[in-house]
Amino acid sequence: MCATKSKPDRRVQRTRELLLDALFALMIKRGYERLTIQDLLDRSGVGRATFYAHFKSKDDLLASSVARLRGTLEQARQTRPGQRMGFTLPLFQHMASLRSIYLMTVVPESEVSVQQHFRRMLRDLVRDDLATRRCAGRDDASVDLATHYVVGALWSTIVWWMDSASTLPPERINAVFQRLTFPGLDVTLGQAA
Repeated sequence: MCATKSKPDRRVQRTRELLLDALFALMIKRGYERLTIQDLLDRSGVGRATFYAHFKSKDDLLASSVARLRGTLEQARQTRPGQRMGFTLPLFQHMASLRSIYLMTVVPESEVSVQQHFRRMLRDLVRDDLATRRCAGRDDASVDLATHYVVGALWSTIVWWMDSASTLPPERINAVFQRLTFPGLDVTLGQAA
C-alpha cells in the first residue's frame, strides 16, 4: 500500500503565512538583524507558544522563507529544460518585485543572516546546475571552485543591481550576468553554449 502525503492543516498554513508576512513587512522597515521575535509576534498577532510550535527561532523562519524561494526557483528551472542556470531570470524577477525588502536586507553589510541563507541557496542551485552539465573527466574541485566563483559573481551582481538603483530590468541584468559568466564556465568545465 502506498503512503499518501497528507494535506497540510489550513490553520498551520495560515499561521506560517501570518509569520512570513510579518517577517517581510518588518524587513522592509528595519532589515532582518534588528527585528525581534516579539516584533514578529506583535505584527502577526501570533502567540509566542504558537510561534515556537512552528519555528525554533527567527533564523528558522528566515530559512523557511528562503527554502520556499528555492522551491519556486527550482520549479522555474524545470520549466526551462536545457537552459543553463534557468533559475537566474526568475531570481532577478523575484528580487525586482520585492526590491524594497532586498534593499534593506541585501545591500547593508550588517545583514549577515540574510546574506548567509541567500548565498547558501544560490550555492546549492548553482552546484546542481553545474554538476549536471560538466563534461566527463572534470574533477569535483573544478565544479566546487566554479560554483564558488559563480555564486560570488551572482551575489556581486545582485548587490550592485540593488545598491545602484539601476533601472535595468530583470531580463537585461540576467543577460549581462550570463554573458559575463558563461565563457569562463565553458573553458573551466567544458560546457557547451
